[in-house]
Amino acid sequence: MRRARALVLSVAACCCAAAPARGIPAFAALSLQGAQTKAVVLDLGVQQAAANVQQRGADLHLAQIADFPHAVADYSLAPQAGPGTGPSTVEQRLASIGAGISLNDIVAAPAAIRSAAADLLAAQRASDAAMLFARENAVRLYYGALGAIALEEFRRAELTGTLQDRDAARLRARSGESPRLDVMRADVAVEQARADLAQASAQRADAVGALASATGVPSRALSAIAVRAPPPRSQAYAVDAAVARALAVRPEIAALQASIDARHADLAVARNSALPAVTATAGYASGIDAAIPVHGPSAAVRVDLPLASPAGSRIAIAKAQLDAVRAQLADARRTIALQVSAAVRDARSASQAARAAGAAREAAARALAAVELGYREGASSSLDIADARRAYVQASVSALVSEYATIQADALLEVLVP
Repeated sequence: MRRARALVLSVAACCCAAAPARGIPAFAALSLQGAQTKAVVLDLGVQQAAANVQQRGADLHLAQIADFPHAVADYSLAPQAGPGTGPSTVEQRLASIGAGISLNDIVAAPAAIRSAAADLLAAQRASDAAMLFARENAVRLYYGALGAIALEEFRRAELTGTLQDRDAARLRARSGESPRLDVMRADVAVEQARADLAQASAQRADAVGALASATGVPSRALSAIAVRAPPPRSQAYAVDAAVARALAVRPEIAALQASIDARHADLAVARNSALPAVTATAGYASGIDAAIPVHGPSAAVRVDLPLASPAGSRIAIAKAQLDAVRAQLADARRTIALQVSAAVRDARSASQAARAAGAAREAAARALAAVELGYREGASSSLDIADARRAYVQASVSALVSEYATIQADALLEVLVP
């Protein structure tokens, strides 16, 4: 079993090389920052948010020009009694040109502009929030792909080790040093390792494909791994401090606060709608009246007072919309507080779990070496070795997963608490 023991050490070395203990793993062709940038560009939510910003910008322009005067042109032709005593009919023709303005637009313009400007600000902050979500997803996909690649490498090394163990078991069985049962157990270990490798390969393909799709980078370019020096660890926030900072800087909160300002302005617009509609026009008219040419300045004022005013319903709608946004803001605060609290705790627990899993892997490696020594001395069976190897493999996989979870948790915390 010397050959098997040497293999255990080689598998441990491979696992340690794949683990990010001495540096932060990264794709040679795609850095984490590059992945986030590309993911933001391709993300559907970001594109929709950008389109919404453009729409809100156009709405603001419409609100800013709503109270501008408008040109008015009018032409009328009507029959009219002719001059004299006899029955006769003449045409009355009048043409006028001038400018008109709605007094209601002038009154409502300030509130409408405030509403549109606040909606634009809310759309801009919502766009920032969409970028944050895209970056968060990119972090998960990035380290998910790296972790899947590392796990596949470990499973491949594990298969190599079981194949060499089986060869050693066959030699010992032929020489009479061990029973044929050892070979059968080695065959079982080989097939299990092959199954584990097949599953790990599928998971790696899925994870790399998801990252490639999100970033627009070909999957074949996401194969070379580079280990880079770890950046300075982000500030170790206390939960309350992290939540307070996130609530102060997260764009989702700013977007909803701007929406509240917009709904307040909408309420003012709704209240102004109770005023009667007043339109004034002034200009110059020219034509024929009673068969006599006429021309000169003209002016008109029109007042429209509906018998059933919609102002009450509009005010009720505006108040309901304001209440809804306030509820959304309260819910967003709770959601962010829970999310950030969980992120801080996850980062702490992931670091602790990585240390514990690393210690468990080292202990399992020592236990496996001891069982192999006992097997050579006749104190252990091949079943003991199989159990010890299984424990070592499980501990190694747990350590590998924990180490990548630690890196991902730290990166996510930097995104969620800017």
